[in-house]
Amino acid sequence: MKRHGNLFGKIIDIDNLCLAHQHARRGKSYYTDVRMVDSDPERYLWQLHDALRDHTFTTSQYTTKQIYEPKQRTIYKLPYFPDRIIHHAVMQVIQPIWDRTFIFDLYSAIPGKGLHAGSYRLRQFLRDRKNTKCCLKFDVSKFYPSIDHDILIEKVRKKIKCPDTLWLLEDIIRSPGGNKNVPIGNYLSQYLSNLYLNDFDHWIKETIGMKYYIRYCDDGVIFHQDKTVLRTLMEDVREYMQEELALSLNPKTTVLDVDRQGVDFLGYKCFRDYTLLRKSSARNFKKKIAQIEAGNLDPQNVISSTMSYLGWLKHCDAHHLSTRYIYNNQAVLAEVERAASTLKIENPLRR
Repeated sequence: MKRHGNLFGKIIDIDNLCLAHQHARRGKSYYTDVRMVDSDPERYLWQLHDALRDHTFTTSQYTTKQIYEPKQRTIYKLPYFPDRIIHHAVMQVIQPIWDRTFIFDLYSAIPGKGLHAGSYRLRQFLRDRKNTKCCLKFDVSKFYPSIDHDILIEKVRKKIKCPDTLWLLEDIIRSPGGNKNVPIGNYLSQYLSNLYLNDFDHWIKETIGMKYYIRYCDDGVIFHQDKTVLRTLMEDVREYMQEELALSLNPKTTVLDVDRQGVDFLGYKCFRDYTLLRKSSARNFKKKIAQIEAGNLDPQNVISSTMSYLGWLKHCDAHHLSTRYIYNNQAVLAEVERAASTLKIENPLRR
């Protein structure tokens, strides 16, 4: 396996740092730290360059918050300057190296892919009725907090040999303290999680020989015509996770009958001939609509929530939901019109 060196000079190159700032600031121009860097980018980016060159940089202290959708998680946040800019600078150099090592059917944090692309790929698999009768649906229990730093760094070293780049990546990986945890919220975290499970993906595809396999972060589906084969594989996966990655499967990991139960994955419930919005997502959608109807949301939230859910609904068979709860809902139409007028933007529901 080829290992890459001479990367650090590319990471700290001032043009790369400038590009990293431009990418990291998207949608965040109102942040105090972003305005600070914007006020004198040459000064701040050269300061960043020097700190990296001299190895005086270390990852900043995290702030944390709890979120409860879809389940309780601790989100970690780093300052925009210097950390978020550095994360983008690193990704711009090493992402092309790692992308070439991933399987095709990995859909998290991969340019041009994502949740919807993964869902459409699953639907493509379901066209093969003979070989997708059963599905092993798995996810990793407490994935990000359970990632072992030593194992992850060893996987990084398989492709990277540049000592300065390894110093920087190890500083970022070990920054939460302890020997486990890759913080949810870090720009690099989802990509590092892809790397952590990369050997597992190749084991499933090449050693085990499973043709119909999709992974998105710590969630995965594997299809086969024989339920017995998948039940045996489930125990093999459990053993692999424990022995090779120090991870545990969620107890809800199961083998299901596709034609009878459908496949709940990436926000949708997929059947052979149609696809529905996941039940929990549909419930949340209706709750949000009720808040809009009651006038309980600020204009920006009204617009963003409405367009976000329409974005989800257009990728499944949800004509009834979008028509009843949005396009034929006079209260919602009035609130969206009012919000658009307040924000001085075009009403996005006009068609």
